[in-house]
Amino acid sequence: MSDQLGEFSFGTRLGLAFTVQSACCSALLVSFLLLYILYSTIAIKRGASRTWTVSTHVHYYFVNLLIFDLVQAIGGIMDVKWVAEAGVMQGLLCTVQGILKQMGDVGVALTTAAIAIHTFCVLVLRRHPPTRVAYLVLFLIWLFIGLIVGISIAAHKGKGYYGNTEYWCWITGDYSFERIALEYLWLWLAAFVNLVCYGIMALVVKGVLLVDGARFRYLGWKGQTKTSLGASNDGNSNGPDRVESNAIAMHMLFYPLIYILAVTPITVVRWMAFANLTVPFPATAFASITFSSSGVFNVLLFAFTRPKLLPHREPRRPFSFSVVALRVGSRPSDSNDSK
Repeated sequence: MSDQLGEFSFGTRLGLAFTVQSACCSALLVSFLLLYILYSTIAIKRGASRTWTVSTHVHYYFVNLLIFDLVQAIGGIMDVKWVAEAGVMQGLLCTVQGILKQMGDVGVALTTAAIAIHTFCVLVLRRHPPTRVAYLVLFLIWLFIGLIVGISIAAHKGKGYYGNTEYWCWITGDYSFERIALEYLWLWLAAFVNLVCYGIMALVVKGVLLVDGARFRYLGWKGQTKTSLGASNDGNSNGPDRVESNAIAMHMLFYPLIYILAVTPITVVRWMAFANLTVPFPATAFASITFSSSGVFNVLLFAFTRPKLLPHREPRRPFSFSVVALRVGSRPSDSNDSK
């Protein structure tokens, strides 16, 4: 891990170039979507065929997730400097990249966990936190990230904390505890929260679990023919609502799956490095490319499974409960107050 130029082989530079490309794709998709949302909030007027409404808290979390995806992608794009120089150089650019990588990684993890918990509360517990809860959660996420970055720099006086980690800049190997406590712990926690929350939601939607207040009752797979979260008010769980409930359950399973797929390769590679094992560069490059594609995954995932988060055409017919559930349970009062 020298500071001298020219240490990277052609294969290493090529692998980093692919990482830069994946980060660029994430940055472009996220930027276009953020700009479209901004345009929609300003230019699309009331009564237009397409509108942007903030009817659920997920809208706030979704925009926050896109912002952190963009920060993460910018950190990855900065690898282009090391590709061009065939080596990582200590300095201001290196420190900035380390900060952006930590901010983006932790921000995406915490916001993803917030979305999972909010969706769980609304769909499973049938509780609709007030809007100020979303503001408070977002404030705490940004405050926490500001503190872990600011206090770390102040405590170590910026010397050797963010620096050359062989292929890019991040928290250096002298601070193994900080690497885990201030970043990887939150990535793993977010993956666990996603898996638990969306797994339970899928079982409730399928009718395998029955929620009675704060109590959960296991009905078994036979119970899914008797009840489901998307059942109609007359108790009939068949028909269009049933089909849409099954679709919701399948969509929910993509959230933990996509996040875990993005986090697992980089986790395995890092643990091997922590254990002083030899990590082949192709494995590191693959993990980096997958992780840098987080923005692409999130944009596509939300676009396909949560279309109501995007500016949309107003419906001409009332939504069934299951469609409202897909919108993460907006309350009737929300739609009137937020437009």
